[in-house]
Amino acid sequence: MKSILKASLAGLITILFMNVAQAQMTSVTATLDTNAIMIGDQIGLNLKANIPKGFLLQWPILNDTIAPHIEMIKSGKIDSASSNGFTQFTRHITITSFDSGYFTVPPLQFGLIHTGTGKIDTLNTQMLYLHVYTPMVDTSKAFKEIKGIESEPYTFGEIFPWVLLVLIGIAAIIFLTLFIRNRKKNKPMFAKKAKPKLPPYEQAIKKLEELRLARMWQSGKLKVYYTDITDIMKEYFTDRFGFEAWEMTSDEILNCLKQENLNSQAVGKLKDALELSDLVKFAKAVPSPLENEITLNYCVDFVNESKNPPQLEEEAEEKDVDEDEEKDKKKSGDKTVENKEKEGGE
Repeated sequence: MKSILKASLAGLITILFMNVAQAQMTSVTATLDTNAIMIGDQIGLNLKANIPKGFLLQWPILNDTIAPHIEMIKSGKIDSASSNGFTQFTRHITITSFDSGYFTVPPLQFGLIHTGTGKIDTLNTQMLYLHVYTPMVDTSKAFKEIKGIESEPYTFGEIFPWVLLVLIGIAAIIFLTLFIRNRKKNKPMFAKKAKPKLPPYEQAIKKLEELRLARMWQSGKLKVYYTDITDIMKEYFTDRFGFEAWEMTSDEILNCLKQENLNSQAVGKLKDALELSDLVKFAKAVPSPLENEITLNYCVDFVNESKNPPQLEEEAEEKDVDEDEEKDKKKSGDKTVENKEKEGGE
């Protein structure tokens, strides 16, 4: 019986000791970085709470003015660290004062909430004292004039946005002007660069050969075949001879070609090709396969015969004559040198 009483008494003493130790380790404190500052300076108000596990901490409500003449500038974030069944919370608050004198920071009330029962206990920090003083002024010296605001030179970072804005505005005006001008002329804003155009005779030969490979008359498209031949030749007449062949009849085209000093045989072939084309297009004539081939060949022959203007042909002939004369002179000069060498050897 005595042993049971002793064990119970020991258990009660142990529980009481643990509760007392736990109560002693549960605490909230507030400290200042310093207790004396110059008016307008900023210092830290450091809050610390140490609570056991199983409890929640309720922080005091802090307004912009913590106490008369003491203002809060910034409230830092809450940090926490756990050790030996306790959690320690810390928070740094920046405060200042714009009045001189001796001021107090009143106790700050924390709430300790038991997670099991919901019971709330209150814990208070100690009262703090702060001395705010003004700078010492030597009244024996004369007062100095207050200097005006000095202007500093502009930096590149300050000027660049304005320069960029002006350049963007100029570019926008130019773009808008070009856009309106091209729209009135019904032109695209960004036109593709045109490929260099082939000489008239090369363009005509190329299109005629492409028409030959298309095999239109072989597939029964006679009218399309002869229409394409006529269009190709009219484009060649316009680019090569300079008259508007598109609006002319075949007879009018042949009359204009008579003034160009062309090969009469080539012109005769062209006449046959144009007349047959007119018969197919307007009289629904059906030429033979041989006539279909010959008509295109006649047009190719005419282009080859008339591709160079007479003046260029004469210049080419003169150039060939000059080259032949130079070759003859060179040969005669080489023979003269050989004869002299032979005479010298004898």
